[in-house]
Amino acid sequence: MPLRLESALRAEGAAGHPVPTVAARRDPRRWVRWLAIGALVLIGARISLPQGIEVGHVAALVLLPVWLPVVRRYRWGWALFGTGVLAALSGIWLTFFNAGDHSTDGSLLTSTTVLLVGALLAIGVVLWARRVLPESSVTLWFGVGLLLAVNPGSPLYPSNPWKFGFAVPVAIIALSLAHKSGRRWLQLLVLGALTVASGLNDSRSAFAILLLAAIIVAFQVIPKGKNRSLSAARMVLGLGGLTAVIYNLGQALILDGYLGASTQARTLQQVETSGSLILGGRPELAATWALFRHQWWGFGSGTVPSVTDITAAKTGMAAINYAPDNGYVEVYLFGGHYELHSIAGDFFAHFGLPGLLFLVVVVIAAVWGIAIRIADRTATGVIVFATATSLWGVGFSPFYSAEPLFVLMLGMLAIPLAARPTENAPHSALRRAPLSARLGAPPRAPVPVVTPDPLPPRGPRAR
Repeated sequence: MPLRLESALRAEGAAGHPVPTVAARRDPRRWVRWLAIGALVLIGARISLPQGIEVGHVAALVLLPVWLPVVRRYRWGWALFGTGVLAALSGIWLTFFNAGDHSTDGSLLTSTTVLLVGALLAIGVVLWARRVLPESSVTLWFGVGLLLAVNPGSPLYPSNPWKFGFAVPVAIIALSLAHKSGRRWLQLLVLGALTVASGLNDSRSAFAILLLAAIIVAFQVIPKGKNRSLSAARMVLGLGGLTAVIYNLGQALILDGYLGASTQARTLQQVETSGSLILGGRPELAATWALFRHQWWGFGSGTVPSVTDITAAKTGMAAINYAPDNGYVEVYLFGGHYELHSIAGDFFAHFGLPGLLFLVVVVIAAVWGIAIRIADRTATGVIVFATATSLWGVGFSPFYSAEPLFVLMLGMLAIPLAARPTENAPHSALRRAPLSARLGAPPRAPVPVVTPDPLPPRGPRAR
């Protein structure tokens, strides 16, 4: 038995505490670490090749023999990859199934399928990188790739460079460096600065997400409970309640003008139009629901929207008092493709019900993973930010723009499975091990038990 595990087992026997399991030792070879760093940077940088392929996808495919065996060492690993591949195949099948009354586009079919398959490959690389590099280094180098991907020539960049350019990369890099320092107060300081910057730059969702992350990181100063599963279940309920509080607080601050007059005016108009900030800000949700009622089985990865589809979507948007006869709906949402401005909408349109099934697995794995992290007090600011941003994107962001943090979230939240039990390491001890130990954090040194020397045998009384 390894000395580290043996020491932990002795500590449990002496103190009566759960035994932390030992994660696989990180590969000591320097070139392996640099290989992982290069792959993470390439995935984040999103360097484009023809047909929607990215250089990062190619790197992840080349590394397939390295990371594929790692998948089985994480809970939900095969369920995630299995449903993801099923969704990709469903998108191809739906394209041919709906070809009788819809036009199809081979290039669209390829690029849409590549986007999903490429995300699965990238998740595998992040899972493997966690076993080669410290967590803070994984997120840091991924953030460097995201920074390299910032494109000043994009249409929205000139209007707000922070919101549409640097906000996410700077947040990932700064929070990773704060995590690397080992100081929670520094994470809170960075989160506070990022929250203020987002509030002053008309980034309503980022403001709320960063505020939520700061509260969660601050909460973790409270000592953790003994029952890990029960604590995680409570975290799930608590996160739901906290999200509702942050949403209402953020809306109140915006409507009261604390985030600027332009943000206040835009928000007030959206609320007055549809009666809800969510529907007013994301009328695409109404289009998605209308399309689901129109054709619940989905459309396909290479299917082009028909006039009937566009009419159904516009009818749903008009029902919430949104005027859909504009270039945004005609060109962006349905201009030769389906772009419903949410991961859920995109997965329904492109991959049908299997796509939604994959998304259900994603959400369950992410919510339970972050709950376990919080319960174990290992939810860092960078992981909370990536998770909250990605889960927000399920309802409110296109999959293409949400894909990098989607990959990072799933790669970092996957829960390592406990090592196989032996006669000296029973199931109960391994199952109760905290997540920090599975991620490779060294166990606390056992407290030595001092046994007094035995007294010398009593002899005849000296005369």
